[in-house]
Amino acid sequence: MLSNIRTSLNKQHMFVYACLLIFWFFLRLFSENALDLGWGFFPLVVSLPFVPFVLVWLAVQFYRHLRLFNTSFHRKWHVCHCTCTSTLFALFVFQFIY
Repeated sequence: MLSNIRTSLNKQHMFVYACLLIFWFFLRLFSENALDLGWGFFPLVVSLPFVPFVLVWLAVQFYRHLRLFNTSFHRKWHVCHCTCTSTLFALFVFQFIY
């Protein structure tokens, strides 16, 4: 029973990572074409309140899975989670740098 709950939570996090990747893709798409469409800086202004919360959540998840990697037997899942969170974190940070 407990292993089923853990598997469900791991799959739930993967779904959230996929949703965040889609959100980043559309944010990037709108940001690149905003001036051509006459939107100006509207996508940047709308996304600014959400991105810090996303970055904090990703950082907490990364730290959690890194700590579990050091103490757990199921290291593949924790490596996968660390890779996903660090990649998404970098994508969201570079979105506002470039």
